[in-house]
Amino acid sequence: MPTPFTRTEDVRFLYYAIRRMWTAAGAADEHAHYVADAITFAHLQGKLNQGLGVYEAIDIALEMGLLDMSAKPEIIDEGPVWATVDGHGSSGYWCLNIMADIAIQKAREYGIAIVFGGNHNDAGSFARYVYKAYEQDMMGMASNNTVPLAAPFGGIENRLSCPPFDAIAPSGNKPPIWTSVAMAEFYDADISEAALQNKPLKGKWLIDPTSGELTDDVKPYADPIAGYGRVWGCTAAGQIETPRTYAMNLWIEAMTAIINPLGIPSTALPSVEELIDSDTTNKTPTVGGSYFLCIDPSKFGALADVKARSDAFVSAIEDCPPRPGHSVRLPGIQGHEALVQGHHEVEVLLNHWDPFFVNIAGRYGMNESSLRADFLARDQP
Repeated sequence: MPTPFTRTEDVRFLYYAIRRMWTAAGAADEHAHYVADAITFAHLQGKLNQGLGVYEAIDIALEMGLLDMSAKPEIIDEGPVWATVDGHGSSGYWCLNIMADIAIQKAREYGIAIVFGGNHNDAGSFARYVYKAYEQDMMGMASNNTVPLAAPFGGIENRLSCPPFDAIAPSGNKPPIWTSVAMAEFYDADISEAALQNKPLKGKWLIDPTSGELTDDVKPYADPIAGYGRVWGCTAAGQIETPRTYAMNLWIEAMTAIINPLGIPSTALPSVEELIDSDTTNKTPTVGGSYFLCIDPSKFGALADVKARSDAFVSAIEDCPPRPGHSVRLPGIQGHEALVQGHHEVEVLLNHWDPFFVNIAGRYGMNESSLRADFLARDQP
């Protein structure tokens, strides 16, 4: 549903505009497709902060010389059930798609496979990559670490990432068991959204750098970046609210950057402030490492039984009597329904619109009007 802070748009136009923009920046057609596909997938899921505005992350990396548009990710080492993919400074969108395809292929033969990735930049919503396994009746699980966006539990400075964790299992006629969460309380996008919409964070997650006190008021700390509407700096560190989240954050760091042969821990990645400082000497990509784990359950038993168990479990969850004033639903169910039903109308945050269609598009001699005209005039499939 539209809000005072969003606009309704045709997701097909967004896909076209994003693909055109990344191609204009020098990307290969395959690479541009992967970027547009993942960003619009997030819009269909309703994950607006992983939508159009997340393009800013790779645009900033490109502008700072951290992203190599001429590079193509490649396998540098592999065995029967594993592989390591070097992104060579490309985007995570390209690297994670390659990683997912390799893991799916190996799992189809051996039942399970893990692929590590490194030396790549932002990958947007990881839901798109694990969904590739789901489309093959397999289970996918993936994550990467990020630039420092959270303090260690009890700390006062950002040393940890805010990593995504996405996993999905095969299902039958019912929606799948689908987890898509961040392992810290907020991203940089939540800072810009709260500041521009004049609202507090959903919890007291900011740590004052002087007093160490916690607050949900972003105004004293929010640090806008000229020309961008999603990616902002913040002079306060991020609080991880519970030991459980902290433990999972550390575990993802172990998976993405410690056991990964190409991994760089979040403690060695540049901060958002360093990324926008043209004088910084830290030219490390914005991601330290990633992994994609794929399981083909048909190698261990009948796939029909797996789907039946999933459907029965989901039905039992949905049939649970709700507490007064509450409802019972599975995570990701609305996004899954939108994908299955082929929706075209999606919501876009207003603060993400002009930075893309004015600031970024303007660099390549384009704007919303010219892109829309080209979109409407294109050959229809």
